[in-house]
Amino acid sequence: MSALREPEGIAFFSIKTGETFYAKLEPTIAALINSSDMGINASRGQDFGWRLAPTWVKKVRDFKADEDKMDALANKLRLEDGVAPSTIQILNYIYGRQVRAYLQSLQEHENPFEEQYQQDISGGVGQRQMPTHLRVAAEDEQVTETVDEADLMPEDDEPEEVKPPKAAKPKQK
Repeated sequence: MSALREPEGIAFFSIKTGETFYAKLEPTIAALINSSDMGINASRGQDFGWRLAPTWVKKVRDFKADEDKMDALANKLRLEDGVAPSTIQILNYIYGRQVRAYLQSLQEHENPFEEQYQQDISGGVGQRQMPTHLRVAAEDEQVTETVDEADLMPEDDEPEEVKPPKAAKPKQK
């Protein structure tokens, strides 16, 4: 099994510094877009050089080119007829799908031996083979045995009677 990797986020590239920043939160994504050439304030000299990374530009273009995806997202967002999802909405949707896939994969791989455990429980009602590493050691001593589930459970002792503490009497003066 390969190591699961959390999605990095939406990549933005600075044409001024050459650095790449990965945005994960909607306000951060909106701020980076608004401080880029795509922002409403770019015409007012507030383009701070952030650009959507080329891989994400391609993802957005491919998404916009697919009418079915655009319609599905517009319906999901409950946009009015004829109103197309914005670039920010598309980015959030694509990244959201990546995060959901990652979380689902995490959940599926959280307990990799759970299925084997469940099979052991359902397949050996009352009796269970010793774990392999113990069975091998036992076979070396010419002893093979099974472990009864009752041996694995703690013994039920009678609970001791617990008496509540008595309330203290107030002192008289």
